[in-house]
Amino acid sequence: MPTDIIEKIRKTFQLDIIGDQYFDWGEQHWLQLDPDNPELQPIVSIATVYPGEEHQPHVHSGYIEIIIGLEGQTTHWCNSREMRLDKGKIGYISDGGRHRHVNTSTKPASFISIVYSTIPKSLKELSTGGDIELIEMAKVINLDAIAEKFAQTVNMTVTLIDVSGNFLTEKKNLPELCSLCLQENYGNCVLCTSSQSWPYSEKKIFRCKFGVSAIQSPIVVNDRILGYLGCGYGRMSTVIPQEELTVSAELTAAKAQEAYLNLSFMTRNQLTSVAETLSLVSASLVQLMINSMKEKQLSSYRVSLSEELEMQARLHNSLSQARLKFLESQVNPHFLFNTLNTIAQQAEMDGAATLASLTHSLSNLLRLSLGKAESLVTLEEELSYIKDYLFIQKTRFPNKFDVTIEMDPDILNIRIPFMTVMVLIENSILHGFKNVRQQGRLFVYGYKQGRAGVIEVHDNGCGIPDPIAAAVRELPHADYDPPSLTGIGIKNIFLRLKHYYGETFDLTITRLEEGGTLARITLPL
Repeated sequence: MPTDIIEKIRKTFQLDIIGDQYFDWGEQHWLQLDPDNPELQPIVSIATVYPGEEHQPHVHSGYIEIIIGLEGQTTHWCNSREMRLDKGKIGYISDGGRHRHVNTSTKPASFISIVYSTIPKSLKELSTGGDIELIEMAKVINLDAIAEKFAQTVNMTVTLIDVSGNFLTEKKNLPELCSLCLQENYGNCVLCTSSQSWPYSEKKIFRCKFGVSAIQSPIVVNDRILGYLGCGYGRMSTVIPQEELTVSAELTAAKAQEAYLNLSFMTRNQLTSVAETLSLVSASLVQLMINSMKEKQLSSYRVSLSEELEMQARLHNSLSQARLKFLESQVNPHFLFNTLNTIAQQAEMDGAATLASLTHSLSNLLRLSLGKAESLVTLEEELSYIKDYLFIQKTRFPNKFDVTIEMDPDILNIRIPFMTVMVLIENSILHGFKNVRQQGRLFVYGYKQGRAGVIEVHDNGCGIPDPIAAAVRELPHADYDPPSLTGIGIKNIFLRLKHYYGETFDLTITRLEEGGTLARITLPL
């Protein structure tokens, strides 16, 4: 992908690119959503398929994928189901599905990929035990069989070593390049270096100097590292000349060059999804060893317990809830994913008419948010987006609220930052009507007041909390950064209005005595 396209991704989504992979069919760039909560978010990337290229069939093992068209058109297949992904269209690839996609046009085509790892729920707190050594446990529990089963499940090479570097799994399953590296002891991964001197005490996706990538997850009991469970051992990029030169220079075996080129290819989605599961497998092994030491159970029972846990995990797979920060001013990510759920549920419950309307409304919002996030729009344009948004919300919450919109035609040409009014409406629906029993009523008014235009959003909900109302009153102070406004978009509205209108606008949010909230924006005509 050209550099200007990468910059376009950064500018449009306002997110850092944390990883890239380049393929014969195209390339993929992974985005950093919330660096403070990496465990509570999906894996999001932008994939670009080159003209006339095809991604060969591959199995989604351990993860599901939601795809949203950005530019051009790609055709996707999940098993025998065909999906044509245009701009704004949404598709779904199931866990275990056989996925293939192609771009038959003469221009590159791009889509958003949202990946969820289908992992089991968190394990309960582990029981504590006395001193345990992995090599001693291997005599009681068939750890190699457990690792072998896990390798078959994720379709990757799995290793298990103790803290002294002893292999508790068969070395014959390693790629040929790793075997050559071990023979000559030239590597810099945990398999070649002493585990006691390995600098990482947490789960780590490590890429060695020869270009082999793997996850290393420590096995810890009583704050003591007993060894490492590893998974992967393949290439995550096309042949890199520097790594190829390193192989030739440091490995003397005649087959080293060929072994490097024959490394299996892994995607970042696969490795990241497996990384989540690997943590649970490590914890499962620890619990298994503690129970074995306490109860002196036979190894066959331990293997069957591991298989039972694996079966339960598959039965309880679920999508993670996460915040997807498309843009600072984009619709709340909870709304986006709740809407996707609504579409799926509605498709099962009734005919295609409602589904088509929902998808159309959502596609409009996605398309417009990508194109207008940093621009001014007229109040009339904003109202058209609001109607799509309200249609989706009323489908999500039938009979929960009514809406009245009254606008003076003389103020419809007022220009405001994109989604300014929509954020106020969203706050009323998601916060004002939350846990309120009576019928919600939402009023959106626009009228002239002297030489100014006034926009009001009024609801009869629970009312804005006093600390937040007080924080809004303090916003004009340049050095004030209220933490209470995080996550509701009000500070964002204020800063964007100030950017465009300087000191000539007014923003107030008031808790009404009779109940509810009144948000008012005053702008010069």
